[in-house]
Amino acid sequence: MLCLLTTIVFGQFHVSTNSRIDFTWNEENKDWEFESEDEELLTFFEFNKEFTMVKHTTTSTTSGYLIKSQEHDEEDGNNQYLFSIVSDVGNKYMMIYDIKNNNIRFIPDDFSKMIKFKIKSTWSDDE
Repeated sequence: MLCLLTTIVFGQFHVSTNSRIDFTWNEENKDWEFESEDEELLTFFEFNKEFTMVKHTTTSTTSGYLIKSQEHDEEDGNNQYLFSIVSDVGNKYMMIYDIKNNNIRFIPDDFSKMIKFKIKSTWSDDE
């Protein structure tokens, strides 16, 4: 939490990731089922200073997201931020920045799938 509060005051917040894991929701089992993993996928997330936008850059594309709302969840030992976001093409997601488990997860509004990015590093720009 201190890291995020610091970045709000001092500058942009950056996250690099080094793998992507895809899951689909199994309605019958009420659980996520593993689909695939790319252990060498490098991506970057850049949160603006005000935490109102985030840019996600991969080797093939860059996507922008508007952060509509955010909350910090510390219940039951969690340390994660929950963001309600809208992509630059209008898709809605819940984005979870999970500090405790060192990942960022995207879940679309229909809860059909989850994409989990493992965090390699985080840093912020100073003004």
